[in-house]
Amino acid sequence: MTKIILTDLIGKSILSEDLSLFMKKFDLPASPKRKLDSQGNSYDTSSDNEKHGIYLNFDGYYRHVLDYGEPALRYETSDNELFLDEITVDNDFLENKKPAVVDLPFGLLLGDNQETVLQKLGKKPYEKSPNSYGYCWWTQFDDFRILTALSPEYKLIWVRILKLTLKEKEKIRLKKYLNQQNKHIKPENNTLILAYLNKLPTTEWKRRKDEGDNVFTDKGINAVESLLKDYLQTLTELTNKKRAITIYNSIKKIVLAINKINEKHNSFIETLEREELCDFINGVVRKTGLEIEQNIDLTEEWREW
Repeated sequence: MTKIILTDLIGKSILSEDLSLFMKKFDLPASPKRKLDSQGNSYDTSSDNEKHGIYLNFDGYYRHVLDYGEPALRYETSDNELFLDEITVDNDFLENKKPAVVDLPFGLLLGDNQETVLQKLGKKPYEKSPNSYGYCWWTQFDDFRILTALSPEYKLIWVRILKLTLKEKEKIRLKKYLNQQNKHIKPENNTLILAYLNKLPTTEWKRRKDEGDNVFTDKGINAVESLLKDYLQTLTELTNKKRAITIYNSIKKIVLAINKINEKHNSFIETLEREELCDFINGVVRKTGLEIEQNIDLTEEWREW
């Protein structure tokens, strides 16, 4: 068997020759127990070998296409043909200090220090955060992203590879070509932006509070309302400058601000409130002229509500 490149397995059918051989070599169940959604479609189906520290996650064809697009190659016509979208290599390195039984991508080795991890990946992580096991670093490539999990001493302890979704790829494309969107920004749309003063979701929140919904407080509602009103004014100023990148960056700022308000006021933003806020922010940002696919939620990357 030729050398296994884990990143090349991502997106392939469980029936493909190379993935089948890989699973056979490491004694991974070739017919894993399927997890089904309410329509009977396979998703989030696992094939694991805890002894080897290898964990695979599959979606059926129907769910795979929705999230990742059409696969490169199919082997049967069933909507439940399984396609690999996630690989985790985690052999409990902190406890046993044993190397992984499979070659990790980019020549990574369990126990590598942070400088070595960065050097081998060849690019900086787009996100770093503390976690229960130490630190979580995310690095993104053209078709996949990699989670390198580091110990409190910044030693590599496990790795996860995930296929990029269509939405994630669209966001990458959007960010890459933001400067080219300056020509699409329309200062003449400022009246449309300010018209959102009459579409504030907080109007509905006040009504629901008056009708007895005790999830809300006046202070929480007023804090979000003030923030949204200021944001509309900010957007008109940014639209006048015709800078697509500053308009895009403003989304992160308002979402992070809402995160803080929500945390301060007992996490009152639930499913309905989240949908109302997302509709408001996504809608008004598109009024600037910024061209964004309709299925993209611009808030998703940063929101905690």
